[in-house]
Amino acid sequence: MAHFDRAIPPGGDGKVTLTIDLKGYQGTVWKTANLISNDPQKPTVSLSLHGKVRPSIECRPGCFIQFESNAAGPAERTIELISTSRPFQIKRIENSLKEKISYQLISLVPGRHYQIKVVNRQKAEKFSGFLKCFTDHPKKPEIQIPVHNKLNG
Repeated sequence: MAHFDRAIPPGGDGKVTLTIDLKGYQGTVWKTANLISNDPQKPTVSLSLHGKVRPSIECRPGCFIQFESNAAGPAERTIELISTSRPFQIKRIENSLKEKISYQLISLVPGRHYQIKVVNRQKAEKFSGFLKCFTDHPKKPEIQIPVHNKLNG
């Protein structure tokens, strides 16, 4: 979103304020804004903004789990939830997949670093669902982790 001075006298100064909604972004972000004016010598000026977005709670290696079913493939995946700001607790976890998966919550560093081990219990069936972690973190009260089982062959 942009806010700017609409009229600037010749030779005067103006102010432009850009606001970026970074909800849902993680990692390196590049954004560009073009300023268009009636200045004959420089009718367009391009502004580039870049930076690294660190979420309040980081999911590693990513905030999803995908199994690829076959006889030799691993049936367990692990996600780590790490605080990048203040301590948090995982209050409870909802499992939409019921008996298709099981999970174990492990506190590696209390209030800072958790591990969720997920086991695929239905290797021969395609499914999609999620684990939903409820936390006491004011900026991240819920973390939804999609879980998919893809059949090979």
